[in-house]
Amino acid sequence: MENRIGFYQEVKISPDCKEKNKKYADKRGGVMGISEEDGIIYGYSIKLYDEEYLLSFDKDEVIPTGKQLIQDDFY
Repeated sequence: MENRIGFYQEVKISPDCKEKNKKYADKRGGVMGISEEDGIIYGYSIKLYDEEYLLSFDKDEVIPTGKQLIQDDFY
């Protein structure tokens, strides 16, 4: 299994993200979901701090900050 970012870990959206996600570049949030099949990670559902809804990003579009949050930080 490849390295993955865990649930509720804080991430930053990469400045090298897809064009459709450029407005979210450098914003921070937490991992709410992981898209994974047969040990291969495809992407993450992220709750950005200043957005109301979850957003989906490819695995290469998110950068872990090293900060571990908890569920209560988001609900």
